[in-house]
Amino acid sequence: MEKIAKRSSLCDELEEVKRIYYSLFDGNQEENHEQWLSKVDTLISDLDNRLETLEDEQLIENLTLELRSMWFEQVQRVTNQHLKSPPLASRKFLPSTRRIDFSYERNIQPLILEKEIKGYRAIGENWVEDHVLLSSGMAAISTFLQSYFGMFKPTSEKKLRMASWSDYFETRMLTDLYRSEAVEITSFAKQEDFMAQIGEIDLFYIEPVRYNWHLEVFSLDVFLQELAINGHQGLKMIVLDTTLNGDTLDMDYVLDQLHTVANVIVVQIHSILKLDQQGLEFSNGGLVSFYTDSTNPALPNAVNLADYIRKIRTVLGTGLSYQEISLLDNQLLFHKNELHQYCESIFENNALLAAGIHTDRIFKQVEHPSLTSDQPWAKAPFVVFHLREDTLINHGIVLAVVNEEVKKHKATFIYGSSFGFRHHRYEVIIPNTSTGKGLFKVAMGRRRGPTMDFILQLFQKLSTYPDVKSLLEDYPHVEPVDLTNL
Repeated sequence: MEKIAKRSSLCDELEEVKRIYYSLFDGNQEENHEQWLSKVDTLISDLDNRLETLEDEQLIENLTLELRSMWFEQVQRVTNQHLKSPPLASRKFLPSTRRIDFSYERNIQPLILEKEIKGYRAIGENWVEDHVLLSSGMAAISTFLQSYFGMFKPTSEKKLRMASWSDYFETRMLTDLYRSEAVEITSFAKQEDFMAQIGEIDLFYIEPVRYNWHLEVFSLDVFLQELAINGHQGLKMIVLDTTLNGDTLDMDYVLDQLHTVANVIVVQIHSILKLDQQGLEFSNGGLVSFYTDSTNPALPNAVNLADYIRKIRTVLGTGLSYQEISLLDNQLLFHKNELHQYCESIFENNALLAAGIHTDRIFKQVEHPSLTSDQPWAKAPFVVFHLREDTLINHGIVLAVVNEEVKKHKATFIYGSSFGFRHHRYEVIIPNTSTGKGLFKVAMGRRRGPTMDFILQLFQKLSTYPDVKSLLEDYPHVEPVDLTNL
């Protein structure tokens, strides 16, 4: 049989999954995984000679999940040998055979992994960096904030002022816990109001793309310029939460813009569960990265700040467990080029979906940063759809239609939360059931192929309907999904 002219995108996906296998396992273990490797090679060879199908994509999804299970089994064989408080003389290892020591699990230090993070992002030679891993993105935020308030010990007479440009619901809840007479936290609705307070603020908490249902892009250039003019009074701490942004925020550029601000410390925080692990979700994890100017000895040093966080991490129990460290002990993580390629695909796929949607019809509005900004960090791993007739019953109808189409075509389009997977997901989010309103969210994944084509065509078609009534004319038998008990 003659090979097809254009190589299947699913072939490329399979080759990438195979590369992931070798980043997890060394070549000596091929015999143990002969069946899995044979299935991968057979499907690659098959797809080289025919057109790809939706069924092929489900096979690839199953092979990917099987690979994940294989890695978990490998890690369990290592970590199951030890108690949470192992004998001090026992020799503990990671899957890579590197030694790791701990007297009880809460004080385990993942320094082996933290050292590998240097070079994950390029920075200028005048900056000192250090990195601390924690048990989740929220653990990273909470441990940092508690440590920061502990270091600076604000009082009602000497208040600490924090400005927030963020809207992730758990971050909002967390910052509410810290509001007091000594800690003044202001969440700004408008960027101009945020910028106007730069001279008065001690701690800035910024999501470059605000995690709300409009995905607003922060004018980081304007902020950095304003800070260079008005930010010279007192120590300034800038926290950038880049969970949604992947690697699109150039930290070297950010730090270079701040070289004239002598009194600034930069902190980058993000969850490493999604994009960093290329959708395989081996382990929860959060990363706090400190950057300080090496030419200013009066500033707290990044290494000292990180060491303090490590101590607080042990006290609070917000560190990674032995098993979590072991799951992350592989060659997949903390490689700049691989992360870039993965993020680029995710962001391109979501931008492509957003660009093809008609608005002011059944969908009043579609939200994605690429539609409103050309800044390099104007990226997001999902797209938000607002119904023009925004009611729970109408969302239930649209959801039922999507469910029916997915089932009919056997597409690998999964009803579920979150983002950054290799596959694609969708869900209806009801922020507050008492208001009776919601929104539709689609998180395009890394994988290109027939399911991606199916999703693009389905949502382009849906967006051409003028209203829910006309949609029902083509789907008269669908039963709305009950969204009242979410």
